[in-house]
Amino acid sequence: MRKENGGMVMAASLKTNFVGVSMENPYMLASAPPSATPEIVARAFEQGWGGAMMKTIQYTPRFTKKNVNPRINAVKDGNKILGFTNFEIGSPKSVESWAKGIEWLKQRFPERAVFVSLMHTDVLVEEEWKELTRIFDQAGCDGFELNLSCSHGQAESGCGAVLGADPEKIKMVTGWVVSQTKKPVVPKLTALTVDLPTRGRAAKEAGAAAISAINTMSSLPGIDLDTFRPINAVDGMSAFQGASGKLIKPIALRCVAQLAQATGLPISATGGCYTWKDAAEFIAAGAQTVQVCSAVMENGYRIIDSLNQGLLNYMESKGFETIEDFRGKTLQYITQQIQLNRDYRLYAQVDPEKCVACGKCVHSCADDGFGAMSIQNGKCVNDHETCDGCGLCSQICPAGAITMVRRA
Repeated sequence: MRKENGGMVMAASLKTNFVGVSMENPYMLASAPPSATPEIVARAFEQGWGGAMMKTIQYTPRFTKKNVNPRINAVKDGNKILGFTNFEIGSPKSVESWAKGIEWLKQRFPERAVFVSLMHTDVLVEEEWKELTRIFDQAGCDGFELNLSCSHGQAESGCGAVLGADPEKIKMVTGWVVSQTKKPVVPKLTALTVDLPTRGRAAKEAGAAAISAINTMSSLPGIDLDTFRPINAVDGMSAFQGASGKLIKPIALRCVAQLAQATGLPISATGGCYTWKDAAEFIAAGAQTVQVCSAVMENGYRIIDSLNQGLLNYMESKGFETIEDFRGKTLQYITQQIQLNRDYRLYAQVDPEKCVACGKCVHSCADDGFGAMSIQNGKCVNDHETCDGCGLCSQICPAGAITMVRRA
């Protein structure tokens, strides 16, 4: 309780319950470099993170591959990092060392959520999935994330995102794991499919307690125009890589909303969360937890303080006591594009006090087919009759001088 305007009101709380696992806050480390070992995750927990999806574990007795150098590339706009690409593979650590590490981590931080991320090697073997499930169930993990979504390495060999695009294989693998544990099983699905809702329903039919979405998106980050070699180049050669970070947030947000609508299951969102505002948007789209990777890669675990405080401040400003008060609140406003109101018409209105007459809107409007903008007497003006109401000018105006107004 806290005092406000002379009375006592309930303070907001970030505590959440994700598929039966209590968490101090909804923020988790994604299965990625920030969760590569139990030891570094312990440092994250000390700083206040609510949980972690541990770096993807594979059946490793015969696993001899190594990560390549270099394998991480920052995609930049000038000095600003927009995201990362990588072709890192699953953890090269052995199953035995991981089992000991999970047990140690849970003993030290029993109040933190520790989910094991599983992926198979190049061959889909039922008993490997089942054996790994039994091993980590006994080690004390809180649940399982199933990596059916890797967009590079494993996808090239028919695993990862290739599995996540096949509803029958989603059901098959999810069913294998569900059969070996009473703990929550959370398939991690890929955006690299036309019909994601069908994949989500397949996971639900197989007994998934929740769904995680999304993983990286297959990409080619750039080309060195002097050598014509792609980036990253490993001994002169490269491969397609997974893109993460701010680059993919709009895609991840769409997928979270689609899966929440289609399945009704809790969603663990991942893909482009950098700020508390990003987290709040994912929660409004249906997410119950929010995983973070690229923001930690750029800024470290310390960002948890601003993530927590920002979300708390927002919730208190809206009168929300828990994230459940606004989770999924946006879903009621999402429909099919064909159902949108064609009679809702707008036009651009220019504020002459803010306009700096840079002409960006004039060129964009002219070259995009409408030609409604012009400069008159040192200010941009809009011909309301010619204006199509697309909104482009308001989005590119550097001075924030253009707003979209409904036609009478």
